[in-house]
Amino acid sequence: MIDARPGKLRSQAYLQLNPTGAVPTLVDGEAVVRETPAICLHLADRYGYGTLAPKIEDPRRGAYLSWMVWSSAALEPARATCGMTLPEKPGGWGAGWAPLAETTRVLAVALEAGPYLLGDTFTAADVMVGATLAMGRHTDEIPADPVLDAYVVRMEARPANQRAGALNWPPELFPPA
Repeated sequence: MIDARPGKLRSQAYLQLNPTGAVPTLVDGEAVVRETPAICLHLADRYGYGTLAPKIEDPRRGAYLSWMVWSSAALEPARATCGMTLPEKPGGWGAGWAPLAETTRVLAVALEAGPYLLGDTFTAADVMVGATLAMGRHTDEIPADPVLDAYVVRMEARPANQRAGALNWPPELFPPA
């Protein structure tokens, strides 16, 4: 468990694990992995290979990898910049980022094919995308959409999500609203 109390992330010991002094960082045996997509890829391949992560030879592996990165590369920037006015000059800050409406449209179309990003198969990509989408919906940064809202409900109803939520958001620290 990483001690993220004030000042602890700047300790020499932690900076050796993550020179940015930020979270997340995972130490799994000899492996040190930083950044959420890398951590999810590592865990899914190591502990859920063939179930949470399609095998290398599985034709769905490309779509899986794309969705794993899409959450951080497309959905998070679109969510973070919603309501902002970005420079319109070519090559300016934010160039290449799709607006939030376009980004969520792409996701909604993908989810119409099945309950999960890879159709009937739940993968770690659903963890990545579902968590980012749920945060955006709960903060009202991402507008309501029947397909996306149903996906968030499915993700939040999963038993592993319920267990993780109890660990991350203990009611004694974060009482229900």
